[in-house]
Amino acid sequence: MSKLQCLIWDVDGTLLDNTNSIISLFQDIVIKYLGEEKSMTKKEVLSLWGPPGDEIFRKVFPPDVVDDAWNEFLSKYRETHTKEGFFSSNELNAFRKYVKYLAIFTGKSRYTNTISLEELGITDCFDLIYTGSDVENSKPFPDALFRILDDLKLKPDEVIFIGDSHLDVLAGKAAGVPTAAAKWGAVEIDKLIQSKPDYVFETPKEFIQFIKSRS
Repeated sequence: MSKLQCLIWDVDGTLLDNTNSIISLFQDIVIKYLGEEKSMTKKEVLSLWGPPGDEIFRKVFPPDVVDDAWNEFLSKYRETHTKEGFFSSNELNAFRKYVKYLAIFTGKSRYTNTISLEELGITDCFDLIYTGSDVENSKPFPDALFRILDDLKLKPDEVIFIGDSHLDVLAGKAAGVPTAAAKWGAVEIDKLIQSKPDYVFETPKEFIQFIKSRS
């Protein structure tokens, strides 16, 4: 086993607890712009997950309202965003005692990811950030993982990809990268476990202890 060099993080449900708030906000925007008859269940919203948010909006909303709907979503997303994540900036930086790099691979759009990292005060904690806007194919495709490995000149067994979704695990497996399931923020836990991650962690503290034990 090679020495662990990099932790690659998902964002929503992994670095912060906001998946349900995103779903709720999206449902509200759908009703406002498309009408009550077009309302979506939580399961229906989750089925859209994968591409970045602006792409999802272009699929769901007609051209005459999509820009207004997306801009309102971004505005309210920032207004209601939590200031506390699962890991503080100090805790994230402390991982550098055990690994050389911290990176992000999120399916979020570049816009919403920027808001999240800014509101949590953790933007400067990461060496590389790839969002769904930065690759042709987002999760469950492994494009961004391959780019991170290439950028940092690392082998697949020198990283761990930590995420709360089965899409994260599938992307990791496609890249040959070890995967860790963040149950602490997962919404679809059954799907997450069924995707067979290499490691499963109930709490952020468990994950921290695991990384310490690998050093």
